Amino acid sequence: MKCNIDASFPNHDNRVGIGMCIRDEEGTFVLAKTEFFEPKCDVHIGEALSLLSALHWVHDLHLGHVDFELDSKKVVDSFKSNNYDHTEFGSILKDCKSLVSRFYENSSVEFVRRQANEVACQLAKADTLLTSFRILIEPPSCIEHILSNEML
Repeated sequence: MKCNIDASFPNHDNRVGIGMCIRDEEGTFVLAKTEFFEPKCDVHIGEALSLLSALHWVHDLHLGHVDFELDSKKVVDSFKSNNYDHTEFGSILKDCKSLVSRFYENSSVEFVRRQANEVACQLAKADTLLTSFRILIEPPSCIEHILSNEML
């Protein structure tokens, strides 16, 4: 399985939207989640928090091997680095690394281009307009066309 993750930082609001979508090895939609947090933060911190949230969620689902994909090169490169960063960003990544080492030995955290992460991007943008978190068992209309195009 793979989990695409993204964060959205709308200009009109003081919150960060997070979107994550789990798909099977054939690319078929399995489950998605949207959430948000306040206040708005630096982009790299919001992207790191989205990875941390996805790691917790997938662990709660007991899915086992899942590859995590983000379009934040800074987060992925820093996650893979052995250098310790004594900032809030570094602390979040330390928590991510701890979860991966404990629960996801055969999984990976990878960078993908924004075009390959469009499903999570659209989910994150849609969430900033909502008033609560959502777990989606069916693909919402904002990503149906993207999923259909990727399956062709």
